[in-house]
Amino acid sequence: MPHRVIIGNLQKKIYYPFYLLMGETPYFIDKICDYFQNCFFEDDGVRDFNQQVVYGKDIRVEDLVSMAKEYPIMAEHRLLIVKEAQELQKTPGSKDGDVFAPLVAYLKNPQKQTIMVFCYKYKSVDKRSAFFKAANNGGCVFETPKIYDNQVPKYVMDMVAEKRFTMDGATAELIASHIGTDLSRIDRELDKFRNILPEGGKITKELVETYIGISREYNGFELANALWEHNLDKSFEIIRYFSSNPKNYPNAMILAMLYSSFLKVVQYHYASDKSNLRALGVNWSVQRQFQEAVRYYPLPVAVRVLHWLKEYDLKSKGYEGCDTPDQELLKELVFRIINRVL
Repeated sequence: MPHRVIIGNLQKKIYYPFYLLMGETPYFIDKICDYFQNCFFEDDGVRDFNQQVVYGKDIRVEDLVSMAKEYPIMAEHRLLIVKEAQELQKTPGSKDGDVFAPLVAYLKNPQKQTIMVFCYKYKSVDKRSAFFKAANNGGCVFETPKIYDNQVPKYVMDMVAEKRFTMDGATAELIASHIGTDLSRIDRELDKFRNILPEGGKITKELVETYIGISREYNGFELANALWEHNLDKSFEIIRYFSSNPKNYPNAMILAMLYSSFLKVVQYHYASDKSNLRALGVNWSVQRQFQEAVRYYPLPVAVRVLHWLKEYDLKSKGYEGCDTPDQELLKELVFRIINRVL
């Protein structure tokens, strides 16, 4: 179930004795864990007696089970949060090769007044394992969704709304192109505006450039716009900027953004209703460039561009022994796109 559903259930006091929070995207795990840690107990005194936070690398599984079996003090529940649970190690001398074996046994008959939150980050528990099956049968399992580059602007808009600000789609795309799929970092950057804007205030491109340090002129979507306008000089200028910041602008990220942009061109050519550009995800601020793109890149050419983007993504990853520097690959690709070279 989505993380908002879990938090909504907690607000309604619908609890499970065990929560397995796992997956590659720590942002959602942190959101659920933060709610438990900060909002589960309303009274600080009750929290001090009944909330315990431990870290996987610092505790044995057997000790974790012993803690879970304790009873609450002057409260209905105890809360045991296990952070970095993926670092739990097998107890030295244990005959059982499964590090989670004691937890599997515990979950068959858990302490009903203890709520254990198991934060297993950056990967997922094997769904064939006895531990996963026990967690799924006796508790709540949440697996973070995998985040793709073209989905990030939507998540940015969701975060902005959650923080009670407003933002247009172009600014969300600007943040996404600069930071990528690190939702936790995006969340921290957006928190900066709490001390800058009143509730309901609008986060503009200018504010983003000032307080997050993003250059409006040089980002992945600006390169896409330059290609839509078939502006070779501007495209090469942006590529030179990327090459001076290779860690912030890896080819894989840039190519993913270009693919997302040209996919919209292909979808436009197939669309029965070509008047509704917003339905294709084209923000009003770049509609002029997009209209130029669909004129300059007819359907056969736009499809060919998608094939080139996949081809150069493989090249940048060393496919078939390719060792051409990223900057040169990107320049070659851009030249082929703008000149529509086969």
